[in-house]
Amino acid sequence: EKLLGEMDHAMVGGALIVQPINHKYDHSYVKSVIEKYPSKFKGMCLANPTLGVGAAQEQLVSLKADGFVGVRFNPYLWPEGETMSNRVGCAMYEKAGKLKMPVGFMCFKGFDKHAEEIEHLVTTYPKTKCIIDH
Repeated sequence: EKLLGEMDHAMVGGALIVQPINHKYDHSYVKSVIEKYPSKFKGMCLANPTLGVGAAQEQLVSLKADGFVGVRFNPYLWPEGETMSNRVGCAMYEKAGKLKMPVGFMCFKGFDKHAEEIEHLVTTYPKTKCIIDH
């Protein structure tokens, strides 16, 4: 509620809540906020690369139904030795595009470490909108 007051004071009409990393794949907190204040907040979910292809795609469908409007790809959540452009990453990226959910890449250890993966995804699935996070 304090944030809503600050937003009103600053004349901010709405905000995007990105799923906090400390909650990992439990989206219940952000879901509860966007359900309570749908005209003020939208949610960006966290892609779960530990799931199989089908389960990962279904989770995106479910999160879209819950009101999430975007997907964050965090390359450091992929299993060791895997990249965001693996089978699961490609399937989630393509599905996000079909669901009209932009994908934000969170490369906080440097974009250059993941540029090839991102290039593969954006060129293979050009209809999916891409956001490069901070």
